[in-house]
Amino acid sequence: MAFGFISVPLDEAREGLDLDAHFGDRTTLDDIVIASPRPSLLVVRYAGNHAVSAGDLDMDGMVAASVAGIVVDGDLELFGTIVSRRAGATPGFLWVRGSLHCRAVAVGAMDLVVDRHVTADLVVATGEEGFLHVGGDVHAGRMIVDDGAVATVVGEVLARRGWNGSAQARVALRKSRWVDEVKPELRAAFFRGDGTVACTHGEGGLVQALLAGRDVLRPEP
Repeated sequence: MAFGFISVPLDEAREGLDLDAHFGDRTTLDDIVIASPRPSLLVVRYAGNHAVSAGDLDMDGMVAASVAGIVVDGDLELFGTIVSRRAGATPGFLWVRGSLHCRAVAVGAMDLVVDRHVTADLVVATGEEGFLHVGGDVHAGRMIVDDGAVATVVGEVLARRGWNGSAQARVALRKSRWVDEVKPELRAAFFRGDGTVACTHGEGGLVQALLAGRDVLRPEP
């Protein structure tokens, strides 16, 4: 259940919500239009002030439901998780012009911009196809940036645990990588023989394991 949202046709939102300028040279909107089964029906879910929503936000399923993305002018308080994890999916975007408060964030191929702060138990950004930008601080129990993720945190990263394993990320976390963080006895379940990750997203993947609360990571230094 969501409160405070209206639907704005994508063509109107491009100019009225300044979306084209916001995305700049990123092709997120074009990708969404191409992927949509009904491009002329695409809308943006818009909240002109603070917004509250209960349940998870499945960003991968939005475009199929003719929703290009979500724009919130104020803060977004989500009693659930923001997830983008299906391989090959074209997810919707999320732009929060205030601060974001939620249980967890799992950024795969989606475009997520928060102008102010993020507060969550878990923040994970993986893969080169996504984009994460936080204009303020990140308050998290754990933040992980890996697999070439494009991510920036302008403020401080106030996370008790986590790491940055991506050369394309500007996130002030210790340097590490998945293969060095997963418990040795569980590595065969998640990695190939050469040490590369077999599955990050999707059922059976590392991100899904963390979202489910599985104890798959070794104690951090």
